[in-house]
Amino acid sequence: MTHRNSHNERVERIANQLADSVFGLSDNEILAEIGDSGANPDQEAERTDMVLRDASEKLENLNRRLADLGHTFNQNSWRRGWSGYRNTCETCGSFVSFEISTGQMRGDALDRLCSERDQFVVRRWEASRK
Repeated sequence: MTHRNSHNERVERIANQLADSVFGLSDNEILAEIGDSGANPDQEAERTDMVLRDASEKLENLNRRLADLGHTFNQNSWRRGWSGYRNTCETCGSFVSFEISTGQMRGDALDRLCSERDQFVVRRWEASRK
């Protein structure tokens, strides 16, 4: 249930950012633009929802992969850069970037375990041997 809630919150946050980008337009201007394109407003709303949900799911998969490697990323620290969105591990400083449209992921955080996490595991294992 928590996964679903965080997914819905992420979709809502993206939708809010999209809404902010067209905030200056009146409803009539938006509907006229959709009508001029020959699109059905209801179908466009469904398509937009699908695109936003797909982007949110891709980001959720990336976050899960990074967490499996032991990295800790502040979800509010994703920043837009030249190669998509980027962030760094709060523990070891490893970098990751993510392009929403393609789902492409890059960065050293994807190639290895979090170095700080790895040291903790070794220390805990060594302590258990004593």
